[in-house]
Amino acid sequence: MLAMNRFETGLINAKVDNIQTLSSTITTVIGEQATGYGGTAELDIEGASQVLRGVNVPDGWRVRLHDKAGQLVADTLTLSDTIITESLDPILEDIPERPKQDVWRENIRGWMNKTLHDLPWRKARRETLRRDLKSEIRAGLEGDSSYGPRYDANDNLIVTVSQPVQRVQQVLGVVTVESSDVSSIVNDARQALIPIIGLAFLAMFLSSLALTLFISLPMRRLARAAEIVTRSAKKRDAIPDLSARRDEIGDLSLVLRDMTQGLYSRIDDIANFAADVAHEIKNPLTSLRSASDTLRVAKTKEQREKLIHIIQQDVSRMDRLITDISKASKVDANLARETAKTLDVAEISENIVEFYQQTRSQDGPNVINATVIDPDNPVYIRAYETPFAQVLRNLIDNALTFSPKDGAVTVTANKAGKRVIFTVDDEGPGIPADNLDTVFERFYTQRPKGASFGSHSGLGLAICRQIITAHRGVIHAENRINDAGDIVGARFVVDVPRQRPSE
Repeated sequence: MLAMNRFETGLINAKVDNIQTLSSTITTVIGEQATGYGGTAELDIEGASQVLRGVNVPDGWRVRLHDKAGQLVADTLTLSDTIITESLDPILEDIPERPKQDVWRENIRGWMNKTLHDLPWRKARRETLRRDLKSEIRAGLEGDSSYGPRYDANDNLIVTVSQPVQRVQQVLGVVTVESSDVSSIVNDARQALIPIIGLAFLAMFLSSLALTLFISLPMRRLARAAEIVTRSAKKRDAIPDLSARRDEIGDLSLVLRDMTQGLYSRIDDIANFAADVAHEIKNPLTSLRSASDTLRVAKTKEQREKLIHIIQQDVSRMDRLITDISKASKVDANLARETAKTLDVAEISENIVEFYQQTRSQDGPNVINATVIDPDNPVYIRAYETPFAQVLRNLIDNALTFSPKDGAVTVTANKAGKRVIFTVDDEGPGIPADNLDTVFERFYTQRPKGASFGSHSGLGLAICRQIITAHRGVIHAENRINDAGDIVGARFVVDVPRQRPSE
């Protein structure tokens, strides 16, 4: 509609320019043919009629000449040989039917014209531009020119230019040039736009249908599935797999599925963790209850001291359990607050080992740094500095526990392609083959010979695996075997991605 309004405005302006050119020419010629001089000049009606008869007036145009009394003295409509024809109703009953396509097009055209005609702003425009020809003639007789569109009594749009015919400042009459074909031209343009409008509506419908089928409905499915998952834990697989789409909706479905599985996995872990915690705390509590009950009936001082020692051990065990449980529960939160940094592998190993060497007791195992990396070609990893250092400390602490007093714990770090391998070796008894994986489970404990009961919570290695998994790495345990096939210690291996300095 906006395009048609611009087209109509441009057409009217072009019509006004063309009509003004023709009107100026006619008024000049007729003014030159006037008879008499001064205040006695009069129109040469016969000559003016000849001028109008000789003008090549386009179809739909009309030129009229009025004298200074406002009377019509010449009209191209009567001067030309044009015959006006109108269609009459058919008088035969067997006239062949018009093609349905023409009827359909005409009906649409009529509907469009009527709809546009009844628009409030077009009604207001018609009332504003509604005037008759007499007002323009009066203006012309006063020496003023008038031009522009107007609507007649039948709501027909007419472009009119009225100019006075003058002879030495004396107004002798008025020439009025009208063009009444603007509406038909605009209607033809509208009809030509019907197929384009139809195609536009079809494209809009198909686009809406495609958006509904391929975006709105899948999004609604995902929203409903997410709501179902929220309400029922048994519907954790309700999120549809739309990865076959290979677009943003498919990516969203995968992310939602992974997020849902991750959340439920975390919920399961929390539930299992709570059950394990309850079980582990229940053991020292049971021992405490038994010892306290027995303490009441103990008869000798030795029995009471022994029971008090048991109670102190159980309290110490519970304190260690609660401390380690608190650390384990905060691992994810600490990782979320940490910012990953680019760390020098050689520097990590050196700092960790140096700490243990400075704090080593005289009769304890030695910690050795066996990392050999060329300073000119440093090796880097992208890691959370504090949690990653905690992993190495936990592994070294575990190795020190199982190593003999005169033994050594060896820390090594080397690059292996796109990975970096950290190893912590001890000289202890090794790990039973069946427990190489279970050592990383929560509350798994294997007391070294001579260690006191309850001195290990069994959470250190579980925390290590949790942290290394967050670094997109893996951790595993293996036994060190000598040439004779004997186990000479345990080895813990940490495998994390390597980062290039430019990354």
